[in-house]
Amino acid sequence: MENVILQVLFVFFVSMVPFLEVALTVPMGIIVFDFSPLVTLTIAVLGNAVSVLIFIFFGSTIKAGFHKLKQKWRKRETTSAAVNPKIKATFERYGALGVCFVSSLLFSSQVGASTVATFGISKRKIFVWTNLGMMTLAVTMATLSVFAEEFVVTIVNLS
Repeated sequence: MENVILQVLFVFFVSMVPFLEVALTVPMGIIVFDFSPLVTLTIAVLGNAVSVLIFIFFGSTIKAGFHKLKQKWRKRETTSAAVNPKIKATFERYGALGVCFVSSLLFSSQVGASTVATFGISKRKIFVWTNLGMMTLAVTMATLSVFAEEFVVTIVNLS
């Protein structure tokens, strides 16, 4: 029982890490820890949703802190980093909905959410659309994991 709790906590906390998120934790929970897809999805989605909230509300503060550390190490003043022009162009073309939804699929839901928050969009909308994109990725990864596990077992003839 103690081992299962550690596995659940592992899936929850690793799903909070940008760039690892549900792309790593969902297959790991299903294939390695042998959790049901629904349990794995629930744990991973909750972990990622918590981290998205943190990045939405504290993203600019975190960015400012890193900027101060960077200035301290460089020993000279630099201007604050502007928003990546590609992200801004994508935002102008597809809007907040598009950037929030696609950020989970392309790179990181946390980074996408905190970036869009700097454009002055409603935090509620950012949270909803980012999590919908992340859930789409999570369900896709769960489906692929279930089929991949069956495929590998069939090939290796483990059953």
